[in-house]
Amino acid sequence: MIAVENLVKSYNSNRVLHGIDHAQQRGEAAVLIGPSGCGKSTFLRCLNQLEVADSGRISIGGVTIEGGHAPRNAEERDQQRRLRLQAGMVFQSFNLFPHLTVLQNITEAPIVVKNTPREQAETLGRELLAKVGLAAKADAYPAQLSGGQQQRVAIARALAMEPQVMLFDEPTSALDPELRDEVLRVMRQLVEEGMTMIVVTHEMQFARDMADRVVFFDGGVVAESGPPEQIFGDPRNERLREFVKRVTTQ
Repeated sequence: MIAVENLVKSYNSNRVLHGIDHAQQRGEAAVLIGPSGCGKSTFLRCLNQLEVADSGRISIGGVTIEGGHAPRNAEERDQQRRLRLQAGMVFQSFNLFPHLTVLQNITEAPIVVKNTPREQAETLGRELLAKVGLAAKADAYPAQLSGGQQQRVAIARALAMEPQVMLFDEPTSALDPELRDEVLRVMRQLVEEGMTMIVVTHEMQFARDMADRVVFFDGGVVAESGPPEQIFGDPRNERLREFVKRVTTQ
């Protein structure tokens, strides 16, 4: 489902990703961990084409993009659009349109981007709101919701595009502790339903419980990758051992 080969990304003279390779099967949940600034979020942004890699190749659901340049013609722009449609993205901040209702936030992209008939988009939107436990909030506005509710709407909005893969960039980091669980419950449900996911998170318990594979980023490289029991129970990389010790004693 996901194949990344030798992905390199720099900002001016600062190289953030040093040739990342990553392969992921359909239905697999991968959790990326590592210290702040190690390249995890940049990696996700390259996958979703919010950032253009300096070099390397990204394939998601059979759609392939080569790094090195922004789209130069209509064919390459269409390829980029197709790749973005394969991967739904949920950010730290909720990024909901404040002037639109919850349902309108969810249906806007399918209607505008995919030309989905409004009635069909609204039916799917209500189904997704029920899925994330917010069926009664369809006509509310974002300002009337808690942070946890807004993030669940953001998840429903990403799902409304019917992506092959879901990308989560620290989706609980802006939430108070009591609100994190309601978002993590939705994410757990998606894992159990077999959604292919990549999650950047500091929620180590989620990584232990729900990941098929945990990937440790350090200094822009994948320093170690494996099942949770290996990563947390028998880490081989010295930097990973230090990281696990630090985060499990906080």
